[in-house]
Amino acid sequence: MAATIHDVAKLAGVNPSTVSRVLNGKASVTPETRRNIYAAMAQLDYHPNSVARSLASGLSGAIGVVVDARDADAFSNEYFSRSLFAIEQVAQAMGYHVIIANSASRAGSSSVEDLMLQRKVDGLILPPSTVKPALLKKVGDFPYVVLGQPDTTGQGACWVDVNNEQGAALAVEHFYAQGYRHIAYLGGDQPDGFVKRRLKGYRSALHAGEAPLVLMTGGTPEGAATAALSALQGSCAPDAFLCNDNVTAFGALKGLKAKAFAVPGQVGLIAFDNYPLAEYTDPPLTAVNVDTSMLGEETARLLFQRIERRAVNRQTLLGTTLIERESTRRM
Repeated sequence: MAATIHDVAKLAGVNPSTVSRVLNGKASVTPETRRNIYAAMAQLDYHPNSVARSLASGLSGAIGVVVDARDADAFSNEYFSRSLFAIEQVAQAMGYHVIIANSASRAGSSSVEDLMLQRKVDGLILPPSTVKPALLKKVGDFPYVVLGQPDTTGQGACWVDVNNEQGAALAVEHFYAQGYRHIAYLGGDQPDGFVKRRLKGYRSALHAGEAPLVLMTGGTPEGAATAALSALQGSCAPDAFLCNDNVTAFGALKGLKAKAFAVPGQVGLIAFDNYPLAEYTDPPLTAVNVDTSMLGEETARLLFQRIERRAVNRQTLLGTTLIERESTRRM
């Protein structure tokens, strides 16, 4: 016998009306309650009757997630996968399918136009790299949300992102609280997009009179090790590195240990993004935690609100937290 909404409610420990409101995107509940409902639906293999709804409303019953396949790192990294999984969970709970499409043009027509104009989907989730004035003009009032903060040409867009600026400032403040005084940013090779905002947060949190030191790595762990060790030989050597990502942090840590620098005694390290292996390095890495599952969930929820015409363009920043581990622990 197929599971019912009452079965889902019982397993999740909530009222059936709460499940119904979550499915319709109208519930004001805690993220934990929402996740419990989604988990119960998955466990019971519960699916809302999307066929009947599609026939009655004329909707396709699908949303599109557009990716820039030219950006191999962004497309293949674990954080995108977590966001995509959360989007899929929300879509499934709403009785929708997810279509993934490449943003690259083909035969004179982009996938965004194909999905939108041919009504293959009821809404779109877009990467920041695609959001330009020309595209926004074509999209018009078609429901869309950008997964990430666009650059200045797309600031009028509807988007959800993590607060990279706040995360970087949080890391710098933690270094100071632990007694570090000369903090460098390691891995500022592409000062645009989220890197630009992380650098802004880093610079804004430095104490008065402390000059910023932004080091280039070439995007490789070997480059990170070389840049960190070179900076430590300078006249104004840093005693702490805020690493742009985990590859940078792993490379720097390996290089420092090879040259017998004590971490955290002589040099402190913080990695941006809490990669699962960060807690298993020696020493375990302090990390700025970015909840990419919540990022995907909030993006999908906002898209469904826009599909139902219950939300206008808005911009949302999700806060970050700091997970303290041995790589910075002096106090």
